[in-house]
Parts: sequence; C-alpha cells; structure tokens
Amino acid sequence: MPQSTPSKTSLPVDPALQMIAEGICELLGFGIAAINVVRGDEVEMVAVHGFTSGLNAHGQRETAEEILGTRWPLSDMQGNLSRGENWGAWRFIPHERVNLHEGSWVSTTNMIDAPDAWHPHDMLLAPIIGEDGSIKGCLSVDMPISGRRPDFTQRRVLNRFAKRAQRVVLGYLERERLYERAANLETAKEFLRDASSKLSLADVLDASHDSLIRGLGADGIWMATKGPHNEMVVHATPGLNWDPDPGLASLTSRNSSRYWAEGTYSIMSRQQIVESAEWSEQAAVAEKFFETLGADSALVVPVGADHEWLGHIVLLRSPGRPSWTDAEGRLAMELGRDFGRIVLTANAYTQERDLAQQLADADRERNRLIEAVARELRIPVNALGTSLNALGAEKPNTLPWIVQVETLTVRSAQIEGIVSDLLLLSRIRDPANAPGETTIEVSEMLHDVLDELDPDAAQKDIECVLTTPTGPAYVVADPRELRAAFLHLVKNALTYSYRGSRVQVMLYSAGAEVTIIIADTGVGISDEEQEEVFKPFFRGSNSALGGSRGAGLGLTLVDQIITNRHNGLVELDSSPGEGTRVVLTMYSA
Repeated sequence: MPQSTPSKTSLPVDPALQMIAEGICELLGFGIAAINVVRGDEVEMVAVHGFTSGLNAHGQRETAEEILGTRWPLSDMQGNLSRGENWGAWRFIPHERVNLHEGSWVSTTNMIDAPDAWHPHDMLLAPIIGEDGSIKGCLSVDMPISGRRPDFTQRRVLNRFAKRAQRVVLGYLERERLYERAANLETAKEFLRDASSKLSLADVLDASHDSLIRGLGADGIWMATKGPHNEMVVHATPGLNWDPDPGLASLTSRNSSRYWAEGTYSIMSRQQIVESAEWSEQAAVAEKFFETLGADSALVVPVGADHEWLGHIVLLRSPGRPSWTDAEGRLAMELGRDFGRIVLTANAYTQERDLAQQLADADRERNRLIEAVARELRIPVNALGTSLNALGAEKPNTLPWIVQVETLTVRSAQIEGIVSDLLLLSRIRDPANAPGETTIEVSEMLHDVLDELDPDAAQKDIECVLTTPTGPAYVVADPRELRAAFLHLVKNALTYSYRGSRVQVMLYSAGAEVTIIIADTGVGISDEEQEEVFKPFFRGSNSALGGSRGAGLGLTLVDQIITNRHNGLVELDSSPGEGTRVVLTMYSA
C-alpha cells in the first residue's frame, strides 16, 4: 500500500531508481513498487512503477504515475515501521496494525479466498538506513501477483534485492548532495567573481610606493608585510639593491612587532645605530644596510590593524637630508594603521581570488567527474535494461531465464563496484574525513584479501603466493581504506595475468618501514601509460585477460589512500609483456 498526499514535486525520475521499481514488479512479482526518500520531516516518492490504480484518502482514483512526487509526514512512515513484523530488510505491517492517514493509497484489487491472502491495507516496507543509522527512505511494494503474502522463499529473494537497492538509493542521495554542493559553489563563484580584478598585496605595495615617498618626504622605502598565507611579502624602492640579511630581518620584525603592541616607532641614524641597545646584536649588518642603500637615517614604523601586527615600513633619507622627527613618526604611525587595513583588504582579495580559482578548478573537476561517471555507468546500465527486456520474454526457471538472471546479477555487481569506488574516492578526497588510526597486522590483512580473491584466482588457475617476514609487521592506518588498496592491487594483478601464471605478494619489515610488493607476469603497462595510470578513470590499452576491466579508479584509490591519506609511497615498475610490480612503503607502528 504506497502512500501519497496532495503535496507534490516535479523533479525528473532517476533512471537507476526507476529500474529498481520496475525490477521489483517484473522480477519479484508485485503489481506496484515505489521508492521513497526522506526530505526533512517528510517522505517523497521519487520512483514508482505499476499498471494499476487505487483510491486516495478522498476516494479519488489515482494511477501509479499520478502519485509520483507526492509527500507525506515522515512520522507516519516511522509509526507504521515500528508496528511491523521483522522480515530481515523488510517490515511487514498487517492491515490490522496499519495506521491509515491522509496520505494513504489503497489498491482496489479483490482479495483471494485463502488464509495467507494479501489484504489491500497490508504494507510491506524496506527502510533505507544511512551510515549514521538514520532512515533515509524506504522501498514500498503492494499487490503481489499471486494475491498471497510472500512465503519464506520469496522473502529471501526480497531481502537480497532490498540490500542491493539500498546501496543504489544511498548513491542517488549522495549524488543529490554533490549536485547541491556544486550549486552552492556556483553561487559562491558569482559572489567572488569581482575578486579576480582586485590588487594583490604586491600590487598594493607597488601602487603605494610613490604616494608614500611624496607624503612622508622619504628617499627610499623598504616594506615587509604579511601576505595572504602568512608569508612575508617584501617591496623596496627600485634601485635599492639589498639582499635582506635573515638576522636583521628577524630582529626588525621582532622590534616592530613590539612597537605595534606599544603604539610607538623607532628613529635611527648611522651614527646612532652603533650605540643603540635595540639593534646592537645586528649593529654591523645595520651599518652595512645604511651604507649599501646610501641612507643616513631611517624611520621604522609598524604596520597593523586592530590588535594584529602585519609587518613594518622602513623609510629612508639620504645624507644631507633632515633626520626624522617625532612629528613625522606620529604621522607615520597613523599611516601604518591605515596601511594595515589596506594590507588586510588586499590579502582578503587575494584569498578570495585564490578561492575563486579553486572553485573554478573544482567546477571543472566536477564536470569531468560527472561526464566520466555517466560514461562508465552507461554500458552496464544499458546492458541491465537489455537483460531486463530479454528476461521478460523468457519463461521463469528455464535455462534462458536463468542466464538472463545471472547476467543481471553480474551487471548489478559491476554497477555496485563502480558506485562503491566513487563513494570511497569522494570520502577520501574530503579533508573533513580524516583516516582512522588503527594498529593493523599487515600479514593478517593480506591473508584475508587473498582468501577473498581465491575464487577469482582459481577461475584462471593463477597461483597467489604470499611471502611474509618471520615476525608480525604493524602499521597504523584506516583498516577499510588499506584493505581497499590491497584488494584493488591484487584484483589488477589477477585481471591482467595469464592463465596458469603466478601472482606474488611479498611483505617486508625493516626498521621504521613496512614494504608490500604485488607482482605479476602479465601483460604489463607501456612507459607512456605509466604516467597516466594513477589518474581517475584512466584505462590502459592492454586488454584484461578474462573478466572485465574496472572503471579505472583502482590505482587512483591506491595512490590517494597510501600517499595522501597515510603519508606512504607508491612505486610502479612495469614492462609490456613481462608484468607489473607495485611497491607500497608505509611507516611501521
């Protein structure tokens, strides 16, 4: 008994979700199936398939297509789920426990006369649970073709289907979130568009030079201020050929920082510098500074804004010019405060411009990723649709029917693998998702990986040999990510190895390093393609030796996991026709 309410949206139906709804009806024998997702405190029907109609709460007849996009309170779904019988992934709510409400939709099919007959008010729901344990939506089916409640065998099939469907629905919600994020980025780009035309800090310093010279009566200026990334940006009057001495620069920064805190400045001359306690530790260098620049006196003014010190300005006067006065010092202090605000503004503009560039890069990456995902999913999705059509033309449980079901299973697993890799890539690329830190005994994990892939190796008569050190080898890593890296490398070795050959997995531990080597004697990779294999969706020209190639994300994930997430090293050595050797180096625990 799907549920509906007059509130509707008009979003296009996702093809993958619609295929699931159709599969439930055509493969599992139901008259109508719906997929619903949570939207805040409501539930929305985002896909539906069926060829019958029913009555809504107002007694009006609606077809399956007419109820698409309807919404109803999430609390109604939760209430009915809480009253249901546990059928594994599904909850069966018999009609006597169902809470009919404004959004209910009831079929008008007559019941058969049997003890296990399906009642028009019966509900069968499969809640979709996210990684955080919250309900993200549900599958809903009604009107079994047999007219009976599913028996034990049918429930097992329903449970297997629900688990696969749940992954697809969660992937759909993740894509929605990525599209929403992309829309937000587009809005941010519009907001930041003007930043690209603003002056950088270096431009501000250059543009300010002449006005500072004229306004303060200086013959030369030396400025050092904090840049947008906290680095020191230096500017000097053209012709002042002075290679900054690190000691003098550090001392000037310390002194001018103190000047800012105290609200003061410093006047120096070549004669006074030798006698000054403030500059005594760098007196010889300061004397050379005056001599090289041809200056006789200097006014050191701190630059800052509010309570933040941002740098300093050194104003120079040549011999024969009047020395700096306190009145000029106080004027220069006001200039230092004004200039500090300009520095902050310039840095903000620079940061925004950098962010705009990052957003543009992210936009291009998003478009490239969407195109690649669409390209990779098109073949298995089209094949899945072809198999579904072919399945409908075959009699159940015949050999052709079984072959089509097996094809559907393979294509579904292929789509599931691509989606799983994409979700893992998204997670490990998100700086907010730090990797877990668990002490892992590497040889045990490698044993588990080889055991999992043993059927694949046996199918091609490939011998997988694991060589480990005499003692245990430990690393601190995220177990899920490290296992994924090992799985992808061994799968690659099996996929591109000749029948009857050998894949070697070697583990070494020496000092602070743990080394894992996966080597095969398969088709190998050309020198040109070795530079490309770590890029997302890149697939080389060599054909897989049996089975099918993946989506081209395996080595991308390995590199991201080992290098970026765990500060390790990935090295690849391969020769066409001779095989491939991948070496992972990680720090031991």
